[in-house]
Amino acid sequence: PTVDSARAMIERQVKQLVHLVDDLLDVSRVSRGRIVLQKSAINLSDVVLQAVETCRPQVDARAHQLHVSLPDRPLLIDGDFTRLTQVVSNLLNNAAKYTDEGGRIAVALESRPGATDDVAVLRVRDNGRGIDAHALNQIFELFFQANNSLDRAEGGLGIGLSLVKRLVENHGGRVTVHSAGRGQG
Repeated sequence: PTVDSARAMIERQVKQLVHLVDDLLDVSRVSRGRIVLQKSAINLSDVVLQAVETCRPQVDARAHQLHVSLPDRPLLIDGDFTRLTQVVSNLLNNAAKYTDEGGRIAVALESRPGATDDVAVLRVRDNGRGIDAHALNQIFELFFQANNSLDRAEGGLGIGLSLVKRLVENHGGRVTVHSAGRGQG
């Protein structure tokens, strides 16, 4: 049992380390303009469903309620399925990570009329810990951590949201954040 427990712990740690290294490499590639998006016509609902499936273990482990709202018809865009799934996964993982056990997370995808074409809008909301007003402008900066105390086991390196912003911008989109403050999601 001790060996099995140690092996499981090592496997979890290796997966986490691989994920961090992959994120660092991705940020480096995106920053230098060396990432090549594999764009094709994709349904954004499929992106959301894939991201939800990827994040489901973390959501379930923390006993969160996850509500997914998708449009009735396909919402097609020209995008990189893998990279956009990575974007949505990063957002959902952050929501799960910074929402106390048993919290609520909602992801909603909708189409809104734009100036020339319809605009896809994806919202991820939670009732988590929230973000102080002074941190809102910095939250998408590389290595920024809203709370960098060392006793927070779930704290990341400040890579994921920077990667989200850069990948969304490479797709011609934009990303914003809103929080009414600490404890306000």
